This record gives sequence, structure tokens and C-alpha cells, in this order.
Amino acid sequence: MKPFLVLVLCCSFFSSRATPLPFEFSDCDDPDVFRAVDTALKKYNGDIATGNQFALYMVMEAKRTAGPDTQFYVKYRIQETTCAIEENKLWQDCDYKVPAEAKTGECTARVHMNDAEKTSNVSQDCKIFPATPKIRLTEAICTGCFHPISSDSSKVSEILKKAIQKFNRHSTEPALFKLVEIKEAKIQVVAGWNYIIKYEIEETNCSKEQFQDLTPECKPTSRGRVGKCDAKAYENLQEQLVDTASQCKLPVEETVIPATRTGCPKTIPKDSPELKELLKVSLEKYNSESNDDFYYKAGEIKAATVQVVAGQNYHVTFTVQKTNCSKKEFEKFNEDCEATSDSVPQPCEAQIHVIPWDNKIFPQVNCSKERSMEVLIRRPPGFTPFRSAAMLAQSNGILCSDKNEEERERPGKETIKDGGQEPEGEDHTGSPLPRCPGKPWKQIMDLPASSSFPREFTNEDLLPSAVEDIDPATENSTPQNKEKDLDLSDALL
Repeated sequence: MKPFLVLVLCCSFFSSRATPLPFEFSDCDDPDVFRAVDTALKKYNGDIATGNQFALYMVMEAKRTAGPDTQFYVKYRIQETTCAIEENKLWQDCDYKVPAEAKTGECTARVHMNDAEKTSNVSQDCKIFPATPKIRLTEAICTGCFHPISSDSSKVSEILKKAIQKFNRHSTEPALFKLVEIKEAKIQVVAGWNYIIKYEIEETNCSKEQFQDLTPECKPTSRGRVGKCDAKAYENLQEQLVDTASQCKLPVEETVIPATRTGCPKTIPKDSPELKELLKVSLEKYNSESNDDFYYKAGEIKAATVQVVAGQNYHVTFTVQKTNCSKKEFEKFNEDCEATSDSVPQPCEAQIHVIPWDNKIFPQVNCSKERSMEVLIRRPPGFTPFRSAAMLAQSNGILCSDKNEEERERPGKETIKDGGQEPEGEDHTGSPLPRCPGKPWKQIMDLPASSSFPREFTNEDLLPSAVEDIDPATENSTPQNKEKDLDLSDALL
């Protein structure tokens, strides 16, 4: 029985030793991963008989096992250098060949490293690719595209003369317009020639009733409107202008009613001149609607605001006092009426809507002896004497409740800080994923590309490093054509 137990224990021991340890993903820029790649790359360069050494370009994937005898599984890319094998240099001291002449490679390696015994064992497979020839792009002349021409051309002058004459003849403007400036002129070669001209015209002091066409006497006025115009024309093979078409946009005169979008009320001085007339109209309305036998006159103005709407909304708080003028004796309130000695000032509020273009004023007045008492009785929760004015203004819709910009810009708890770091003080139990691919070992140096054509593209433009800094907001944006070819049907209408 004892020999059987010993045999079972030995078998279980050797079977446990034979079970391979699982691999775990590692960061591609980890120093231990670099040591493994360095060992594998030195072995590959040592096995090459002739030619140039290869240097690391980027680690693409990395895995490792835990324990004293660490095993690594790595995938990495390499680039041919200028160092010959015979020089026996370290690959870290070598520079890449220019991309058009450099071979590239992809390697998969298993590296077993024993730190205690300082030994290593490498098994790997590398695929080498020949140098990619350069692709040269050149900018060819577009024979059917629009090309700029001089604005001093006689043909441009002829086209604009006809275009402006047609505009002055058919437009609804009472005055004649003349050329101010030529902004741009272009030509397109077709079965003949197409022209596009951008220019500006300005109103003159010559009216259509007095002048049929422009004369030297027609001069631009200081208040004349300026229009932006586009002209299109077609010239046939016999160098004859078949037709011209133009379109001009003039600024719209300010005769329309302002938009009804409300703004924030703004405080105005209590002695503003416009308030005197507004209070007079408001008090006339109050005296006509009140049931009192005597007229009231305005006292002190406490506060006033104005809000721009479709016109203006005024909000005025003031006081009124009873006068010695009775409604039976006087048909209207008289400025000579004086406040009686026993009259107590009453608080009032006036909402006044003014429509200046119609010369109309619509007042609404509310005066009450018990007004201040009602405010105190109906005070909201948390009311204090120091907040009474603000709460009263909010109840009447005076204040503009815009949020503070600092509060809008202040990040919330879930906001990620600059640099991609998460806010401090939060517990994240999940471990971050390893970062792969890693950073390039060194940048591939090449001759600086010219800002204009021809430009040379290589296979390095397709590597992840070339696209890792692309802004997602602009990645899918495509340039739009700034110019649109002239449609002859537009010019011939």
C-alpha cells in the first residue's frame, strides 16, 4: 500500500510541474518587455550573415507568465538600419534607413528569461518585407477648371458694363448704381469661354427718373448702399458675348419690426428722461380706473428696469399720494394739484410696454396700501429681510436667471480631468487594460516634405503611429469644393 501512495504522490507532483503557466497581457512599453524584445532582436541580428542590422520600431503585443522563470510572448516590428552586420554595433546606436530604401519586418518571439541564472532562450519567426518604392503625386493642370484672370481685362470690363446696365434697367431700386470694385475674375475654357466675376456696386445720387443711364455726374453718396454681385457670361468661339447674367444682394433697410426674442432686464437710472412721460401715462390710466374721488400724483421712483422685446418693457416701482383735486371739480389731473398733508405714500408697480415704431404705450399699474403687508404675509420659505428685494423681484419676473459661467464650466464628479486622468477620491476596482501597441522606439527620419506637390508617401503613413493623434471630430471631415463650375443654363436664363 505504501509503494502505491508514493507512486501517486510522485505522479501528481510531476504532473503539476508539467502544467504550463497561463500568459497575462503586459504593457508594450514595460521595461521587462523591452528586455525580452532586446534579447530576441540581438539573436536575430546575430543570425544574419550579411547585410544591415535591424532595429526595433514598435512592440505590437506582449504577454508574460508570473514566477521566477518568466516567459514572454511578444510581437514586434523592425526596420532596417544603416549599420552593417560586420560593424558589431548595438542596434540601439543605429539609425534607420530612409523609408524608400529600408526593409521592414514583423517578428513573433517566445523568450524564456531566468534572472537568477542570467540565462535566456529565444524561439522566434520573422517575416521580412522589401523596401516599398515611393509613390510620387504630381499636380496636373486642370484644363476644364476655372482660372483667375486680371480684373483689368477688356473682356471683364465689357461684361460688367452690360451686367450693371441690365441691373439698373430692371431692378426696383429708385437710384442708379455704379461699379465700385472688382473682387475676383475667372475664366473657364469650354467650347468657347465661361466667365465668373465677383464685384461690388454702390448707390449714386442719380435717380432713374432723371437719368436713364450712368453719367460722369453720378457719384456715390456718403449714405449709399453697397451691393455684392456675381456675374456670369458666355463667349462663343467667334469671341462674341452671347449673354450675361448677374445677381446682386443689397443690405435690407431697417424698416422691419425687431425680433420678439426677449433679453434680460437692465436697471436704468431713476431720473431717466423717458420715465417722466411713462409715469404720466401710467398715472392717467390709474386715476381713470381707480374708485377714489380724488386724483393721485406720482411721488418718488424707487427702481426702474427696461427689457428689450418687440419694443421695450419697462418695470417701475414708485409711490403715489392723494391730492386735493377731486374728480368732480376737474375733468383731468392738473399739475397744480398738491398732495394733502394727511396722505400716506402708497407703493405702486407699473408694467409699461412701449412700441416705438407705432408710437404706442400700454401701461398696467397696481397700487395698494396693503401691498407691503401682503408681501410679508406670503413670504416664501427661507425668507429673510436681506433677501426681500431679490425675492420680490424674482416673483415679478424682473431678474434674468442666467447661470454663472463659472458654474457651467465647473466639472462635475464624473468629469475626467485634463490628461485623461480620472478624478481623485473615486474607487475603481477594475485594473486598467495594458497599453498596446507601444510607442515607436525612435522616429523614422526622412527628408522634410514640401508643402506643395510633389509629395512622397511611404508605407510608414499606414502605421498606427501615423494615425494615433487624429482628432475624432475631424477624422471624417472631407474638404468641400470652394468653387462650383458655371452652369451655362444659369447664364443663358
